[in-house]
Amino acid sequence: MITFDTNLKSASATTQYTDFDYNSMVRFGANFFCASKEGLFKIVNTASDSKAYFEPLTMDFGISNQKRLRAVYVGYEADGDITLKISTELVSAQSYVLPATTLGQHARKVVVSRALKGRYWTFQISGTGVVFSIDDIKVLPIVRGHGFDKN
Repeated sequence: MITFDTNLKSASATTQYTDFDYNSMVRFGANFFCASKEGLFKIVNTASDSKAYFEPLTMDFGISNQKRLRAVYVGYEADGDITLKISTELVSAQSYVLPATTLGQHARKVVVSRALKGRYWTFQISGTGVVFSIDDIKVLPIVRGHGFDKN
């Protein structure tokens, strides 16, 4: 089962929890509560062993050509290190560590390996034992292809 946790206060950051036998979750003060058909439960040590991930839809950025990405800019907040995994339909995943932030949301530039290329791109941000939120993911593509006007 997958559970989605959305930060409604800041209108950002949906997190997916895998292998989590609940259908909803809420943070109330310093406590987390989860619900299932069996009832409502207070969760203890949620960050110690939970693996959470965020994965937007696979995309081509509106550009049908194969491309490389020069950089990815991630706006995020995390109380520990998280991992950005990037893959394409042509190349298996490359992973990058995003360090913990200290004062709220932070923007981080990730220089992307030139080994990654393709039309369709998939991003996954994950963390084990980490509470994190993602504000945005921005990319800087490099496009080379037929019919591309250089002017």
